[in-house]
Amino acid sequence: MRFRPTALAVLLACASARPAAAQLVAFASAPGAGDGGASARLAMQLDSIARHAMEYQSIPGLSVVIVKDGRVVMERGYGVVNPPRERAATARTEYQIASVSKQFTAAAILRLNEQGRLSLDDAVTRYVDGLPPVYQEVTIRRLLNHTAGVPNFTEFLREFHQPLAPARLVEELASRTLQFAPGTAFHYSNSGYYLLGLVIEEVTGQGYADYLRDQFFTPLGLGDTHYCGELSAPVPAGFVRSRGGKTVRAAPWDPSVLYAAGSLCSTAEDLAKWEVALGEGRVLSPASFREMTTPAPPTETSVRMAYGYGMMVDTTEAGPYLHHDGAVSGFRAQVAWYPEEHMAIVVLMNQGLAAPEPIERDLARAVMGQARQREPRLSGPPTPTTGRRVMGSATQQRER
Repeated sequence: MRFRPTALAVLLACASARPAAAQLVAFASAPGAGDGGASARLAMQLDSIARHAMEYQSIPGLSVVIVKDGRVVMERGYGVVNPPRERAATARTEYQIASVSKQFTAAAILRLNEQGRLSLDDAVTRYVDGLPPVYQEVTIRRLLNHTAGVPNFTEFLREFHQPLAPARLVEELASRTLQFAPGTAFHYSNSGYYLLGLVIEEVTGQGYADYLRDQFFTPLGLGDTHYCGELSAPVPAGFVRSRGGKTVRAAPWDPSVLYAAGSLCSTAEDLAKWEVALGEGRVLSPASFREMTTPAPPTETSVRMAYGYGMMVDTTEAGPYLHHDGAVSGFRAQVAWYPEEHMAIVVLMNQGLAAPEPIERDLARAVMGQARQREPRLSGPPTPTTGRRVMGSATQQRER
């Protein structure tokens, strides 16, 4: 069963990632009757936050889902997708989710580790041919938490609109030196997660997309999540602001370029299911989830945010804050899980230069009865280097 885009009260059927332990989780609407109008006031506040962000950040289409304590608090779409056709955005509108894909890649690796089919301390050279001897110190664990020193290909490749063959990327990496000795520093690297996709394929004998579908998408009922361009529908088109302030269509990257670092397309509805299932322990064992959400010791005091495996690990006034953002040509995404609040928030948009995290945080504060923060600082107009820098997380962009 799926969220109904027009109703807040709904049941979501979420099967366990382990077929033998399948279970259903019901999401009902937030309490309304007998709460003195608090639910109505919250709904108006959340709506105001979303509408203000759309206007302030020039966002054509925005989709939001909030689930707290097993109840759907918000499930809305705003604006349009694919202007000028003006198809209304909903909670089931499909977006490119970019680096949010890394959560699925990391979970797949951890699942294989649970099954004894690989070890996180294995060298990547055990599974990927063509890498130089120095990569024998590059372990799967270090690829997961970006401490491997592998150069980030989105910083040196120049063509993102044509297919990228794995052999070419491996050849490019082999021709470059590591940025630092593995395990001694942190640098966000899409290359690392690309290599993890090759590890998944080598270990399982399946394509990356096929393995994710069999292990996660189908069992969890994520019917609208898939490898971008895999289905009959074309890759969704996103937008950016021009120098004149107009909304213009962004040229999409070829999905093979992003691969296991950011190739997935999904909806706010599906990603809310995913965050809840992951946070509730229905995707990974407790030990694996602890690994996923435990960052390596900080190697640089200047790095504000710690990184687990496909999961950014922060602390807010609400306690632990597990999240990841995504940015690719024409799209931004933000997913978050607040363990102590038992709350998942998903914000997806088709504006590549907007900022989803401040929206998500304001929504979280509203649900928790906290004050909003000041407006985010928006990205500037596109520059000749914007297209080469957009892939990855906002953290990656701040570090450059």
